[in-house]
Amino acid sequence: MKKRSENAYDTLIKNNFHETVKDVGNVDYNVVGGLGLSAVLNAAKLDWDEHTVRLKPDAFLPCLRENGTVRDLDTLVQSSEADKIKAYRDTVDAVIGDEMVASVFGIEDYRHNRRGWFDFVGTRYIDDAGRLYWRTGGIETEIPSASLEPWQVERDGQVVCNILNPISQIGAYTNRSITGVRAKDEEKVDALRRVVMPNDKLKDIPAAYREQYFAFMEQSYKVSRARRLGWLGLKASTLRALEQQSWAERLAQGSLDGVLSVLTGKK
Repeated sequence: MKKRSENAYDTLIKNNFHETVKDVGNVDYNVVGGLGLSAVLNAAKLDWDEHTVRLKPDAFLPCLRENGTVRDLDTLVQSSEADKIKAYRDTVDAVIGDEMVASVFGIEDYRHNRRGWFDFVGTRYIDDAGRLYWRTGGIETEIPSASLEPWQVERDGQVVCNILNPISQIGAYTNRSITGVRAKDEEKVDALRRVVMPNDKLKDIPAAYREQYFAFMEQSYKVSRARRLGWLGLKASTLRALEQQSWAERLAQGSLDGVLSVLTGKK
């Protein structure tokens, strides 16, 4: 793979990413993970009414990480239908090429938990009635569908991509693993919280978003309580030890794709 160190925001604008993928399969998408979080941290303004992150002019996120790996473009497709997810995957691959690593996935069908006993990571599930859940280690909480509503990242009047709203991002990182916030994410998540809740008060969160915050914190509390007991506690201890290993970090960043994928849930 040809290594790149361009600005990821420039890359998406240059390739007309948003305009190309936004109507695939008639379903919405969100870029999640590091790019979405970085956009909030590099925001000149968070427009809660317009659902927009307006980037600072000098906002920079390199396509090439410090360790030499190419950054992932994690894209959540708001569907559990395999054909729609594949259509997005094919389109993102074609648009991005080798400039970033395309990682495209959908919402899981509520009737299935493919990871079973190896359900180490949290993810979204949707049932036949359209209700949305976050499930980790067999523990679940219904979360508002509004947590998926796309926010647009803009720079100089151009749309870079859709992302999750800042509260949904806090919720996803908090419930990403049965260990809670992963050690490698703690600094980033703390920075995200400071942007969203500068006074560390609930009133910092706009009223329309507090239901989402409460739902994600309820899920976090349930998992935290379960970690003290039995099988989930053993799994959490094992995963926490793995997360301290450099090879596990490389696995999460894609350089060891396919190895232990049943444990990490990475596709």
